[in-house]
Amino acid sequence: MDYNKVAKEILPLVGGQKNIESAAHCSTRLRLVLKDNKKANKSKLEAMEEVKGVFESAGQLQIIIGQGAVNKVYDALISNTDISKASMGEAKKAAMKNMNPLQRFARVLSNIFVPIIPAIVASGLLMGALGMCSTFGWINSKSGMFVLLDMFSNAAFVFLPVLIAFSAAKEFNTNPFLAAALGGIMIHPSLQNAWTLGEGIKNSITVFGLHLSMVGYQGTVLPILIAVWVMGYIERSLRRVIPNVLDILVTPFLTLMITAFFSMFVIGPAGRFIGDGISLGFQSLYNGAGFFAGIVLGGLYSTIVITGVHHSFHAIEAGLLANPHIGKNFLLPIWSMANVAQGGAALAVYFRTKNKKIKSIAVPASLSCLLGITEPAIFGVNLRFGKPFIAAAAGGAIGGAYMAFTKVSMTAVGVTGIPGTAIVKQGSIINYLIGLVLAFGGAFIITIILGFKDEIEADNKNNDDNESEKELEKAINNLDSVEKLVAPMKGEAIDLTRVPDKTFAAKLLGEGMAIDPEDGVVISPIEGKIAHLFETKHAVAIESKSGIEILIHIGIDTVKMNGEGFKAFVKSGDNVKAGDKLLEVDLNLVKEKAKSPITSVVVTNSEKFNFIKGVKEGKVELNDEFILVGNTKD
Repeated sequence: MDYNKVAKEILPLVGGQKNIESAAHCSTRLRLVLKDNKKANKSKLEAMEEVKGVFESAGQLQIIIGQGAVNKVYDALISNTDISKASMGEAKKAAMKNMNPLQRFARVLSNIFVPIIPAIVASGLLMGALGMCSTFGWINSKSGMFVLLDMFSNAAFVFLPVLIAFSAAKEFNTNPFLAAALGGIMIHPSLQNAWTLGEGIKNSITVFGLHLSMVGYQGTVLPILIAVWVMGYIERSLRRVIPNVLDILVTPFLTLMITAFFSMFVIGPAGRFIGDGISLGFQSLYNGAGFFAGIVLGGLYSTIVITGVHHSFHAIEAGLLANPHIGKNFLLPIWSMANVAQGGAALAVYFRTKNKKIKSIAVPASLSCLLGITEPAIFGVNLRFGKPFIAAAAGGAIGGAYMAFTKVSMTAVGVTGIPGTAIVKQGSIINYLIGLVLAFGGAFIITIILGFKDEIEADNKNNDDNESEKELEKAINNLDSVEKLVAPMKGEAIDLTRVPDKTFAAKLLGEGMAIDPEDGVVISPIEGKIAHLFETKHAVAIESKSGIEILIHIGIDTVKMNGEGFKAFVKSGDNVKAGDKLLEVDLNLVKEKAKSPITSVVVTNSEKFNFIKGVKEGKVELNDEFILVGNTKD
């Protein structure tokens, strides 16, 4: 792979350097936060041989290139431009600006819980191993070794509030060590252990006339999350009013004291009530309508993944594991079925498609689903064709129903597919493996039955483009007279039907082309006279010497700006030549105050001509050939 060449090809297809707000990469994907996602040409990106898929997720345009290659393409992109390197954290923060409130909430929870997953997985694996050893009599459950290992296995859940507090502090912009101290207060040994609540509350105290039950929050999730969020507001508020000379002493003290009292009397009890309600609500749904719940959750999970809301599920799963009345994760096996089902559908696409590039993507994407990584299959293959994604949802529903019916559960979070067997609760591994086969095989068979509309090869597309150019050249040669209009703005030339305004898209004003502009300079596309400069300067009409009447309409709904951001260099009645400067436009202001900056160039007396055609779609510079107008030979 020529990494420099790939980077140079990608750059204009994402709207150019000016459209990139930040750039980062993970192990397989180039992650770009764009100022305007509409400027990205996904179809042309996907047509690149080196690109295995393109999708928008979590506020980012993610371009799948592959492990080992993506970092080199990223380095080439950075070295050949003025784009500065961004860490994954910085890219995620920039991307959050493009998300809706629900997606932002889910992303915040993900950012808090993903760093904790290794500790929970380690504890879950040990817990599962101990259960297996105890069941088969490989170790005496009363031996010193078992007691020690059991302590190791549940430590992450007992001290979960401290782990969550430290991680959440970074997300809620507060001191992580104060947050950890707050977590420690909420699970202090002086407080009754949450696992012994069933035995009754033994201790209580009175503070300022308020009754407080001495119950700890070991293994809880929601109380500490809310407490750290509140701590962030308290700390920032105190820093605004406390003098700098006292800040290091007074601010931490007051922050911890105020938050701790508020947490013990208000946040903790309320958070425990809500958190237990969520966990027990899921358990009731699972126990009461398990089979149906498995169908719904397994079938919908991949759709939820597309929205990004699935990131919030880590918090729910951690709550299930930490709850002493539940202590198991019965949701993750269902998610696992949905993941491997995507792999089954992708493999079916491999056998049905004739497109060599899709084949090269489908097999590794399918295998990655078996390891719990679904993005290449979802965005690179199944969503691309539609029906395979539906088939995968059906496969997920089949596997999810079987998981719910056989009551399969796990001891940790974050691990699905074949690796998930390591955290499946003892006695359920066989049913888990059967579920994987049902989900994968079901999605495969349903995809084969449903079929899909295959994509033609990129080479064939190029041939079609060449044929179109030949037809255009033939038509031009058959013209009695032809005039060329040059591009009045620099940017991306698009078909008039793609303009987000029915008047232009339906060609009610005439034939023409449109430009999604990169800068605000507007020039005359032809020699002629300014027939009319609109008072608001958002549009100008030109009449050529041969009688072609042209309207240049800058942006959509820009008339409402009343001329703000527009500067004219001509007036009605002026004679102009092709290339003369007509206007300057503040595009940033247009993007802020108008519907769209897309500029339409229309021949308003189209009925007088037999031939009006845009030269091509794609990148155009000022003065490039843009529209041909002529009459055919009789």
